[in-house]
Amino acid sequence: MGWPTPCTSAAPTRAEVERVWWAWTDAEAVTRWWGPQGWAATVYEMDVRPGGRWRFEIAPVDGSAAPVRSIATYTTVVDRCELAYDDVFTDAAWQPDGTGTFPTWVTFTSTGNGCIVSVAASFPDSQALQRAVELQMADGYAEAHDRLDGLLDGPSRNDHV
Repeated sequence: MGWPTPCTSAAPTRAEVERVWWAWTDAEAVTRWWGPQGWAATVYEMDVRPGGRWRFEIAPVDGSAAPVRSIATYTTVVDRCELAYDDVFTDAAWQPDGTGTFPTWVTFTSTGNGCIVSVAASFPDSQALQRAVELQMADGYAEAHDRLDGLLDGPSRNDHV
């Protein structure tokens, strides 16, 4: 089978780790930045704990493509440090679409004047990688990081961040 093929992205932000962590773990916050420009995210379930699920879809605002649905099951949650989850693309009935599970790791590293968010996803085979390429995941991560910066630069809707 060979080694899994990774997709990685790292982005610095001026926001402190606590605020970035909130943006990654609060369902309402995630809907405001997750996905590429021109796409909207809907979070149906977000239970941020080992074994908990994050069930969401992203869809182009203009309706030019079908929604992309996914269920992520958290494997590691280290407060303000790391999220790890096994992600799977699903069909409209929320059943796996057959492209396999891809482990994803997100780390939050304080830099003293903000933090760096690093994302790495690993694809188990060429079919899963091809699906990620078709969905332009690498570009989507980069655009999502830009949207995240826009959210973090704005006023907080959450009193504790």
